[in-house]
Amino acid sequence: MFGARNVILIKDVDGVYTADPKTHPDATFIPDIKAADLMAMRLETLPVEPVVLELLTRSKLVKSIRIINGLVPGNLTKALAGENVGTIVRS
Repeated sequence: MFGARNVILIKDVDGVYTADPKTHPDATFIPDIKAADLMAMRLETLPVEPVVLELLTRSKLVKSIRIINGLVPGNLTKALAGENVGTIVRS
């Protein structure tokens, strides 16, 4: 991660939702959010560890973290090509 300005985090979820989509079918997908806003939401589950969000809000090293679903074929290739896949969490 040293020298990285934009990080891709591969998880088993599509990104950030307003609630856990497995238990709340009405949960809304959030394609773009600031790290401070995400931390303030106090979601029951986060697709990224709180310490990573702290790093994003307090550090000048990383500008954004894109959370993508690694179980979906082609998602990593799309993310590396700059396509809108998953949720981007900005500093």
